[in-house]
Amino acid sequence: MLIDTHLHLDEFDDIEEILDRARGVGVSAFVSVGYNIESSRFSLSVARRFQDVFALLGIHPHDAGELTEEFLTWLSEATNDKKVLGIGEIGLDYYRNLSPRGTQIEVFERQLTLAQELSIPVSLHIRDAYREAFNILKGFDVRGVLHCYSGGISFLEEALSHGFFIGFDGPVTFHNAKETIEVVKRCPLDRILIETDAPYLAPEPFRGKRNEPANLIYIARKISEIKEIEIEELEKILEENVKKCFPRYALQ
Repeated sequence: MLIDTHLHLDEFDDIEEILDRARGVGVSAFVSVGYNIESSRFSLSVARRFQDVFALLGIHPHDAGELTEEFLTWLSEATNDKKVLGIGEIGLDYYRNLSPRGTQIEVFERQLTLAQELSIPVSLHIRDAYREAFNILKGFDVRGVLHCYSGGISFLEEALSHGFFIGFDGPVTFHNAKETIEVVKRCPLDRILIETDAPYLAPEPFRGKRNEPANLIYIARKISEIKEIEIEELEKILEENVKKCFPRYALQ
């Protein structure tokens, strides 16, 4: 059975249908990820609604301006729920720069501080800002996953040395994914997570269309091909990785 460790259920109107389709092809659990106040509240509610859905809550760098003291208080309290696996997605995005960089850094650091205080993992969105992100992370004792990793070979060892798992999505299946494939080859099996980021980043052969958690199987097949391992064995390893990355999942 496969676990989709990162998707956005708030972006679907047909949640029950897409979950059923995914279950039908062997996806056994789903992590709905918040990126602003509204989506974080939704992710918590949908995790409480479905037994096999879990949540990550946080403010994405694009929405950094939304962070308030009230939300931080809510976030601290909400993480007491056993269905909340950690804080995310949080980080830095210097590619789109939809929020001022200074604001992104401040909001990133405040959420890292909370994660450290609560001893819970984080899901990081980092784009064109890996050097800056790792400089910040040196000041915190946090672990988690680098969602939709795009740091290439150059930052892989540093990511692993920080104790992070590496999240791979649909782009690993793209025909021009030479660098991503090389990252998979070099990444230890026990540090890999797979995710769809649905409804975004659909894998081949659905590239450009709405993504769904049922498409997780295409990512798993590609990883098994690259790593030259049977998919059944890969599934066992990936499940153990989820339990290590998100300890609360192991307690369910």
